[in-house]
Amino acid sequence: MIRLIASDMDGTLLNPLGEISPKNIAAIKALEQKQVGIVVCTGRNYPDAYEPLEKAGISCDIICMNGAAVFDRNGEKLRNQPLLKSQVHAILNICRPYSVIYDFMTEEGSTTTASREELKRSFENHIFLSMLSEEHTFETIESRFAFTTESSLLSSDTDIYKMSVVHENQKFLQEIRLLLEKEEGISIASSAPNNLELTHAKAQKGSALMEYAVRNKIRPNEILAIGDSENDLSMLRLPIGYTVAMGNASELVKKHTRLITRSNEKDGVAYAIEALILSEAAASS
Repeated sequence: MIRLIASDMDGTLLNPLGEISPKNIAAIKALEQKQVGIVVCTGRNYPDAYEPLEKAGISCDIICMNGAAVFDRNGEKLRNQPLLKSQVHAILNICRPYSVIYDFMTEEGSTTTASREELKRSFENHIFLSMLSEEHTFETIESRFAFTTESSLLSSDTDIYKMSVVHENQKFLQEIRLLLEKEEGISIASSAPNNLELTHAKAQKGSALMEYAVRNKIRPNEILAIGDSENDLSMLRLPIGYTVAMGNASELVKKHTRLITRSNEKDGVAYAIEALILSEAAASS
């Protein structure tokens, strides 16, 4: 019997407009009657993850920044594993020759060392921030970021939980990835062809989800995890009750899951919940 749903956000729980559809909301609300919980597992920082959930009237715990931090439904931090300063230095040294754009995720939100002009150009070329919907304007994106310099960032006491490295040239990103793989203690994932998501090796969705399950006395076979991109693989490879790929998931993700649901345009999360938990067939199994 499933007692916990672990759902990714972008490309999964959220539709292409960056919203939780009415059908997904209804399915999640129906879980309460079955005494099944839900935890969101996302690459977003807490403020960006909380916003669409609040808009949908959904209150749940959130595993943020690919597992680097966990917050309960009231916003209290339950777990944190930032990158070490030495790891941040190593990443910057490797990436510096490639002129990448960074998104440094902290508890306060996102910070970048890019100029406003660089950020705008990347936005207009549809390179930066894969989670963007067509309704976003540059002004709304700009407001999410604090702008700083590399020296100011490194001299501050601010913890960096996740670094997103963005470049339009996928060949350069692959070169960067190969170099980063030689560094110990860094987890490398991706949520789009033009980015790399870097966290501490102990900060992955899979490990954070299992810690969360142990804390809540939930067995692995009582968990259903659902996602669409590489940064979900650490939880979709787990030996748990069900692993589900979205219809819009990459082929790599689909190869590592037991089941495939509909796309995020067609309420794939709701469809999986209804088929595996809410239906009469699921109840009698």
